[in-house]
Amino acid sequence: MSERQVIPFWGPQEIELFTLMAQAIDPEERIPAAMQALAPLHGRELLDIGAGVGDRTILYARLASQVYALEPDVTALSLLRGRVRSSGATNVTILPAHVEAIPLGESAVDVAYATWSYFFGPGSEPGLREVERVLRPGGDLLVVQNYGRDDLSNVWTAREAECEQWPAWFESRGFSCTVVDTVWRFQAADEAVTVLEFLWGKQAGDAVRASGQTEFGYKVAVYHRQV
Repeated sequence: MSERQVIPFWGPQEIELFTLMAQAIDPEERIPAAMQALAPLHGRELLDIGAGVGDRTILYARLASQVYALEPDVTALSLLRGRVRSSGATNVTILPAHVEAIPLGESAVDVAYATWSYFFGPGSEPGLREVERVLRPGGDLLVVQNYGRDDLSNVWTAREAECEQWPAWFESRGFSCTVVDTVWRFQAADEAVTVLEFLWGKQAGDAVRASGQTEFGYKVAVYHRQV
C-alpha cells in the first residue's frame, strides 16, 4: 500500500477495511524483524513519521524509550490519541504536524521510521532534510516502501508502480536497500476482493475475484541510512 492514497474520512467502513489489511500484511512479521535488524529501537528515542491511527506506534512504544508520533491528518489524529490512551503507553508524544516542519529541536531523536508514508522519491527532499535535522549524529533513518515486482504489482495502479523507480533515487542519496519477501494473507477470498478493490479499484477486484486467491506475494524495500 502507498499512503499517497489519502483517505478523506476514517469512517467505520475505512477502519474495518484497514483492519483487515493490517491483519493480512506480513503475518510472519518479516518486515519489523528486518527493521529492527537495521535500526534497533531498544532504549532509543524514535520519530514515527506518518503514525496514522497508531497501529505501529503502539508496538514501537514497547521497545523505544520515547516515541514521537508525527501525523498531520486531523481525523487520524483523533483516533491515534484514543488508541494511545487505550494502550496505556506513557512514552508517546503526539505531534500534529507535517514532516516538512517537525516541532522538535535539532538532534532530538536517535531513530526515524517512515513506514509507507511521505517518502516517494523525487519531491520528498524538503522532508528528508527536516528529518536529518532532528536526528542525532550517527542516528538511523529507515524508510519502508513497496518494492513492486510481486503478485500485488499485477493488480495495483500506475501510481503505485512508481515505487519500482525509487531504489535508484534512495541509493543515490546514500541509502542501502534491503528487499523483504513476504505476503498478504487473507482469511477468505471475499476479504481479499473487498480490500484490494477498495485500494486499487474495480479492475483489481475483478482480477482477484477471478483468481480466487487469498495469498499474494509482496516485496517491501527497507531503505536505511545513518546520518
